[in-house]
Amino acid sequence: MHLTIALGANLGDREATLATARQLIQDRIGPLHAVSSLQETPAWGRTDQPDFLNQVVVVVLKEELDNRLANTSTLSVGLHHLLDVVQSIESELGRQRKEHWGPRTCDLDLIFLRDLRFEDERLSLPHPWWRERDFVGGIIRRELGWLLLEYPVGGGHRVLV
Repeated sequence: MHLTIALGANLGDREATLATARQLIQDRIGPLHAVSSLQETPAWGRTDQPDFLNQVVVVVLKEELDNRLANTSTLSVGLHHLLDVVQSIESELGRQRKEHWGPRTCDLDLIFLRDLRFEDERLSLPHPWWRERDFVGGIIRRELGWLLLEYPVGGGHRVLV
């Protein structure tokens, strides 16, 4: 099962942070199937801060994560576990949640999990703003367009919790 994650950083050694984030993603979530180039983009939401270095990766989930997410009865728990893993990587890399859309050492957003549509109070898949953000949607369209063919966004089943 493929998971698409957007990576970003606008504080500290951004390139080193994203390299470490990619390694931690591989260690904890699964091997990288595809990796976009690094792209510098202006901040989104709150623009009075340094530019971001962004990237999109596609991960093949480790078997234990894949099994958790393949079963609809454990889907919500599995997705929240995946979100917790991603947020723990952000924290390990110095992310502090002080202000909404503020500067950060590391930002990891879950974008797609194949063609799954899921929404609850903690998580929305696909990410609700992926199209509007050039540092996600633009990268996907320019470099990872096969994702949109293989897993048409808007298709699949929707799970509302």
